[in-house]
Parts: sequence; structure tokens; C-alpha cells
Amino acid sequence: MKSFRRIPNRFQGETGFSNFIRLAAIILAMGLFCCSEMRVSAETDRAADPDPRFTVSMRSVVNTRVGADTRVGADTPDFAAMPESAPSPSQRFSRFRQQGRDIVVVIDPGHGGDNEGTKENGFCEKEMTLTTALALYDRLSQYDGVTVYLTRTDDTKSSLAQRAEFAKSVEADFLFSIHYNASENHELFGSEVWVPLTAPYNAYGYQFGCTLLTRFQEKGLFIRGVKTRINDRGTDYYGILRESVARGVPAILIEHCHVDEVRDYPYCDSSDKQQEFGYEDAEAIARFLGLSSESLGIDYSSGPQEPFLQSVYALDTDKVVASTLQDTTAPEICEIEKVSEDYEGLKAVIQVAAADYDSPLIYYAYSLDGGQTYSPRQPWPGCNTLTGEYQDVFQLTLDIPEGTIPRICIKAYNQFEITAESNALEGYMVFRKPPEEVQESVETMGTAAGESATQPGESQQASAGGWLGGTEEPEPENEVTVVTIQNFLLVSLLAAAALVALIMVIQIFCSIGRHKNRHRRKR
Repeated sequence: MKSFRRIPNRFQGETGFSNFIRLAAIILAMGLFCCSEMRVSAETDRAADPDPRFTVSMRSVVNTRVGADTRVGADTPDFAAMPESAPSPSQRFSRFRQQGRDIVVVIDPGHGGDNEGTKENGFCEKEMTLTTALALYDRLSQYDGVTVYLTRTDDTKSSLAQRAEFAKSVEADFLFSIHYNASENHELFGSEVWVPLTAPYNAYGYQFGCTLLTRFQEKGLFIRGVKTRINDRGTDYYGILRESVARGVPAILIEHCHVDEVRDYPYCDSSDKQQEFGYEDAEAIARFLGLSSESLGIDYSSGPQEPFLQSVYALDTDKVVASTLQDTTAPEICEIEKVSEDYEGLKAVIQVAAADYDSPLIYYAYSLDGGQTYSPRQPWPGCNTLTGEYQDVFQLTLDIPEGTIPRICIKAYNQFEITAESNALEGYMVFRKPPEEVQESVETMGTAAGESATQPGESQQASAGGWLGGTEEPEPENEVTVVTIQNFLLVSLLAAAALVALIMVIQIFCSIGRHKNRHRRKR
């Protein structure tokens, strides 16, 4: 008689159940192995360096087109091509030095009367411009061979045409309009000089603007550049420039700083500091015009000694400086890639690569929610709007709020506020401190809450800090459990294993029943 163990089970023979069991066991083992490998890989990747193949690829794309340090603007001074000696200011402005006549300068304190200008943080622009202009007048009047006028000496109002007409009536060689700045969203910072669109006034303004802003840069101010702005009629946007040039008077407009931004207003938050701006303006004008002062012991008649300014002063004033012209196109490149993540340290490092071939990049902002909201603007690394240079590849370390899965984006701003947004970085896990640190933090918060609870009537607010603002702590029953891919796979595999085990148990019981039935029939 054949052994019972060698008789094929009827169910087994019809369905191949044993093969199914073997296949399921193999799949389960492979799944558990892959899941464990994924966990090890995820832990390793938290501190790993970026893939050098991708990093080199991104660098090659950007550097092939731009170079490690990017310079834009066709007429940006080239030090290598700089002439051995630039014309001295006395040569450049010899047409102003008519026989028996001083150079004539008109200082225009912006606004006045019911035209108050910007009013932010307790500042009133019309008062600030007058304070700076009076200091400029006092200092510049101490130089020899120059006659200085003011368009107003008190809180009076006059039109832009009247101011330009006054400059023409005194045969002004140059008009300097004094202003302070503010932005609609209170996010801009830095100093800038606005110049006319047409030659030769454009180049004159560029030369003075570089002279002044070089001094401001040394003081620590962020420099937004020397620029033109066009209105919808294709002429100068700023009326004082438009009206002055129409009367043959060279003119520029100085925006000293932004009174509504935390990085700028410390430079202008008192009358003394506003007067200091006037003194800086006077020195820049004296350098620009090649003036000297016996009483002050200063002589700028030999021209600038700085190589950059020498190259600027050597420009052909009969041509418009290309770098001053308004750029209406967005930056051509703005890309980011992952570098590393520290989930427990709440840090993410990314690499930024960006370029604009028409104007330098001056600001960036970052987003942690895929571009819905952005951080305050930050200075673009290596930005120098006077030379047109900026850094086109840099790494950025971001602080990630605890308990979040970020979607990181970068926004790049060029010199004329045109922006480009990067790709979004995804695939991060939850950033969370280690359990022991969280426990200590909870105990500390509990103590603080207990102390504040003894002060009736005081409200407590939870804040995530920084630009994200405050967020309320969700109720425990409303918390959402974030299931990672690894956990999902593990749970699925365990469920499959349980199902296989159940089927095996059922098969065993069925086999035992059939075995007993056969024995009964034999008996």
C-alpha cells in the first residue's frame, strides 16, 4: 500500500496551494529584507553628502553659461580693459568751469508742505530730506569754486517743474534730489540712485551714483544700484529727472535708505544720522566734481584713486550705460537641489543655482510650503550691483519647524524686482527632535505654564517663531498620524503574513478531516 504521505491532496492537486505557500513565503521574506534596507538607507541619507553626479551636473549647466562669479551688464567696468589713467574731474567738467564762474549745484530736498512723502516708524520724509539737505549745503559750501543753492529751506511746497525751472534760472551744472524710501510690503532694504534715460545725463548720473554708493557700501548699507526707471510713456518715471533734463540740467535722485525696514532704519533714526548722510553726499559730490577745500584741507582735483572709480570715470559719456537700463525679463535660471537633512536637529541644507544675464540678482526668499508663503528677503550672496557681480551657486541652511514635512522653494529677485521661482524639493520625512529632548521641552513648558497660570487674566500664545508666525497647538483627538512608506510596507507585509498563516491553518484542519474520512471508509 502506498504511503499516505505520498498521496497528493485533492485540493493541492487542483490549485497548486503548496506552490502558493512557497511563493508567499519568499515574497514575505524579500519584503521584510527590503523594508529593513530602506530604513538603514534612510538613516544613512540624513547625514550623507549630495550625489556628486547630480551636483556636478547642475554646476556644469550654470557655469557653462554664467561662470562661478557672474557679471552682467555690457557696460559694467572691466578692470582688465581699464585705461592707464582716467580723465581728471577738472578735465571732465571743464565746460562747467567757465572763466570767472563757479560750478553751480542745486540741492533739492524732496517733498514739502502737504506733500509729506513716506511716513513710517514715526518718520516723516519731508522733514528728513530737509535735515539732510541743510547738512549737505553747509558742508559743500565749504569747498572752493562752487556755489550751492537749495530749492527750499523750510516746509514749503513747490512743483517738480518749479524746482527744475529754479535750477535752470541759476544756471545749475547739476541738481541733486534728496529722498528716503519705503516699500508697500515693508520688505525692501538698501540704497539706490536713479538717473536719467538719455545721454549724456545718464553717464553723468552713473558716475556720481557709483561714487556715492561706494561710500554707502563702506558704511554697511546694502546697495540696490544705479538705475533708470521708465514710465508708461517711455520717458523718465521720476518727474524731477524728467523736468530737469528737459531744461538741460543734469540731475539724479538719491534714495538714501528704507525707513520702514529693520536693516535700514538704524542708519537714519535720528537727526544726527540724517545729517551724516548729508555730509556723505557732500563728499561724494566734491569727489565727483573734483573740488578742493582749503578750510577743510581736502583736495579731490586729481581724480579718484580707486581702480573701480577710475574705470567708471573713463566711460564715454555720450553713450548710455547699459547696466543702468531697466530689465523687464525674469532671471533665466533658478534651480535647487538637496544636500543634506538633519531631521532631529531640524535643519535642511540645499544648494541654489541661479543666473540672470541682464541684471544682477540682489535678493532671495525661501518657502517651506511649496511657494504659498515666503520668508523675508535676504541679500543674495556675493551681490555687488556696482560691478554687476553675484554668486551663482551657493548652499543654504534652513531651519525647519518641528513636526513639519517641508516642500522647499526659492525665489530669486533681480535688480529691478523681477522674480523667478525654483523647483520644489519634496520627499522629506517629518522633522522632529529626539524623544528625550521633546520630553525635557514638555517639562519645561509645563513649568512655565504653571507659573503663568498663577497670573489671572494673562493669555498664553504658542509661536513657532521667525517669519512663520504663531501656530496653535492642535487638540490630541485631532492629531493626524503621518505614516511613512516604510511603515506602510511593514504593516502590509505583516497583514499578508497573518493571512498566509490563517490559510495554512485552515488547510491543515481540512487535511486532517479528509485523512480521518479515508480511514473510516477503509474500515
